[in-house]
Amino acid sequence: MEVKKTVSTAELLPSISALKIEMQKKGYSPQTLRGLENVWDTLLRYASTVPETLFDENFRGGFLQAEYGFRMDLEYTMYRASRALELLKNYIDFGIVTGIPKKQRQEFAEGYHSLITAFADGEARRGLAENSMKSLWSRLYRLHIFFLDKGADTFSMVTRDMINDFIKYLAPYSTTYVSENLRMLRRLCLYAYQNGHHAEDLSGCIPVVKNIRQQRLPAVFTEDETEKILSSFDRENPMGKRNYAIFLLAARMGLRSCDIKALEFSFINWTEKTISFEQKKTKKYLTLPLPDDVGWAIIDYLKNGRPISDSKYVFIQHKPPYGQYTDLRNVLVKQMRKAGIETPSDKRIGMHCFRHSLATAMLENGVPLPVISQTLGHADIASTEVYLRINISQLRLCALEVEL
Repeated sequence: MEVKKTVSTAELLPSISALKIEMQKKGYSPQTLRGLENVWDTLLRYASTVPETLFDENFRGGFLQAEYGFRMDLEYTMYRASRALELLKNYIDFGIVTGIPKKQRQEFAEGYHSLITAFADGEARRGLAENSMKSLWSRLYRLHIFFLDKGADTFSMVTRDMINDFIKYLAPYSTTYVSENLRMLRRLCLYAYQNGHHAEDLSGCIPVVKNIRQQRLPAVFTEDETEKILSSFDRENPMGKRNYAIFLLAARMGLRSCDIKALEFSFINWTEKTISFEQKKTKKYLTLPLPDDVGWAIIDYLKNGRPISDSKYVFIQHKPPYGQYTDLRNVLVKQMRKAGIETPSDKRIGMHCFRHSLATAMLENGVPLPVISQTLGHADIASTEVYLRINISQLRLCALEVEL
């Protein structure tokens, strides 16, 4: 099936009207539709003020810049506007609604349920991490919605043309997103053929898109910035004690935020001064020495800050029902502001920055790469090698000290 010719801006109104009807049929809430309609109304007004042209990438980019450019710092505003354009573009190109109403998510159609459940179970047995499995379920759901809208009530009805349309649908997305989706689809097609869910092996018609990962250097804090953030906590109040201990774990030991959130009392051996746990991301078991300042910060929180609770987690919320504490990124943004550290617009800032900063500092201090890899709990030393690109002079040193 060929992608429809891009419509002119004068033809947008009928397409928007038809799209709204289809979205209502799919169960989108009135609130969601009102938000999208506001963008589409703005789009129609903008189209009436410029010379008639095609509804192509240049026109859409010009619209976003003209109508929302002054609010590009408001992430949700830009997300909603971009999403409204994407829904409209995909409806024009493919005649389907590619979004998914929240209340319908993860409810697979009968013609796909057994296949996808069995396939996902197999992927889980391969050792995919919890977050990777969540991403897989989400991608599988969007894929099956796409095929359903194409008329394939069961996976056995999926054709090469439908797969080609799905590949075209992925075209505007990042290389990483495209690569992950096509790799998943390739494995699903092969599994479906081998297990009698499709008469033909369609995996061969799916191109391989190389996903060159780790091209961006990790965002890092300088040593001075790290100390400023740590010094910005008010350690006289309970939440300040908790957050200070959390951030010390990230800054001094390089723990991932998911592992800090999941830290249990049983993971800490006070006699041996170690922390031992199974990493959430890699499922690899890791034991690290517990630095004195980190240990004393945790003790101070437990004795003088933590609410009375039988929760197994060390760090908990300070309001009933005292659940697991998870709001780390918002705390980081607040403390950076308090410490006078600006957030660079071209880098993603999060708790991972402490992890990257620790690795970079260790590298600059001459710590061999395998030791850094072991400290960070990397499953593959290739994950650690990215830090070599941060400093060319250190690259030469590491080349002499480490056998890769």
